[in-house]
Amino acid sequence: MTSQLRAPRLLAAALSFVALTIGWAEVGEAQMTIKRPGDRPDYKVELEPHLLIAPFEPLGPGVGTGIGAGFRATIDIAPSGFIKKLNDSVGIGFGLDAVHYGGNGNYRGDCTHFVNGPAGTRICDEVDTYGDASNYLFGSVVMQWNFWLHRRWSVFGEPGLSLYLGDVDRRVLPGVSPVVHVGGRFHFTENVTLTMRLGYPAFSLGVSFLL
Repeated sequence: MTSQLRAPRLLAAALSFVALTIGWAEVGEAQMTIKRPGDRPDYKVELEPHLLIAPFEPLGPGVGTGIGAGFRATIDIAPSGFIKKLNDSVGIGFGLDAVHYGGNGNYRGDCTHFVNGPAGTRICDEVDTYGDASNYLFGSVVMQWNFWLHRRWSVFGEPGLSLYLGDVDRRVLPGVSPVVHVGGRFHFTENVTLTMRLGYPAFSLGVSFLL
């Protein structure tokens, strides 16, 4: 129950951040850069350590929300972006994230199938969920489409794929997951930013260095 209540609170906090992010529209129009292609930080790679919150259930066995940490490196491959009249750019990002899911305390799960055992006994051979804690490692590749809105603000979208390994009950289970994020940056300086993502499979908050 605790993890079920925690997810809406995390989502509300994340949406509050987004509301603050779009506050760039209230500042002076002279600092707007979205219609000035190329008026953005000059960098080749973005390096970003971050913290993670996973409000969704694990992708494989396991339950509960998760917390973790990770790192993303994004290479700027198309400085002029896709839209000539807008200040956009495109990068390819490579990430490695580790997430710990707390479970729900129901370590054995609820039995969904029995087989006959010796002396008329019934033996459970299948459960519905695995409630113990679990750990997941994600390796992701995404396309990052940036829009440089303002001297202080930029936003982006990130579709991609993730390969993951889940450590559940001492078993390592591999899998593949889609990655879909929308994010924003607040620029402390031109090349150092506070960066946040909302999406799946986890939210992130970190610091980016545009080098």
